[in-house]
Amino acid sequence: MRIKYIHFIKYRYYSYVISIILILLSAFSLYTRGLNLGLDFTGGTMLEVRFQTPVSVKQVDDALYKVNIKDAVVQRTNTGDIIVKIRVGEKPSLVEKALNSIGSFQLLQREDIGSVVSGELRKKAVWAIITALVGILIYLSFRYEFLFALGGILALAHDVFIVVGAYSWTYKEVSLDVLASILVVAGYSITDTVVVFDRIRENLKLRKGMDLSEIINLSVNQNIVRTIMTSSTVFLSSLGLYLFGGNVLSDISFAFLIGVVVGTLSSIFVASALVLDIKILLKKIKKQKPQSI
Repeated sequence: MRIKYIHFIKYRYYSYVISIILILLSAFSLYTRGLNLGLDFTGGTMLEVRFQTPVSVKQVDDALYKVNIKDAVVQRTNTGDIIVKIRVGEKPSLVEKALNSIGSFQLLQREDIGSVVSGELRKKAVWAIITALVGILIYLSFRYEFLFALGGILALAHDVFIVVGAYSWTYKEVSLDVLASILVVAGYSITDTVVVFDRIRENLKLRKGMDLSEIINLSVNQNIVRTIMTSSTVFLSSLGLYLFGGNVLSDISFAFLIGVVVGTLSSIFVASALVLDIKILLKKIKKQKPQSI
């Protein structure tokens, strides 16, 4: 598979504009809509039931609405069972009353999560993301010069923020499993970026007379086939899980679908371009500093 040489650096400002738009849309959605946090983070009760005769999600929603439970999350599993999730303060007995009005059912599972536990999980989730980002920054700083580490971590933060924004826009449930998938996306994204950085470092040694922008262009073009093939494989696998994996796997695989696309584009258009522009900016700042007499 051969692809024509593309001047990625030449078009980097277009990618910056697209990235800024996506970041602003994500920020707007997070500010106005927030996230649909699962019971892991809000606390509440999860009931899984099996009706003797099949019922629809709408029937369950309508029955819950009649007993004044309006914020419940109702899902159907691959086996046809119904999962009902209610927040702290809602009474599980009302849920069972509503379900009884539809038909006979068997309670398969009940799980209660207290508000104190969910609060601790929220704090740990935030620290998990921060720790991951800091750890990756330290790793990149040791492996490359700090300029590359900074460009890589900014591109990674860009990827994670857009994925979180996508969950806000679609209002998909964010659980601990989803958080884990977002961290996996972060690992995938930085791995893709590291492959490009490795090629840049190699070309810097081999082509010492070449301008940095040209070296970045050459390095990205040398890796473009590998990046597209790998990303396509992961995307198609995630798409299969999203379409046929049921509600639970659908919410998890959604992070991979968005993350692979955003991560691939950022490793091609954003991460290396940021390294170049940060270096140009630092040179300008250095020139503007008054020389000591």
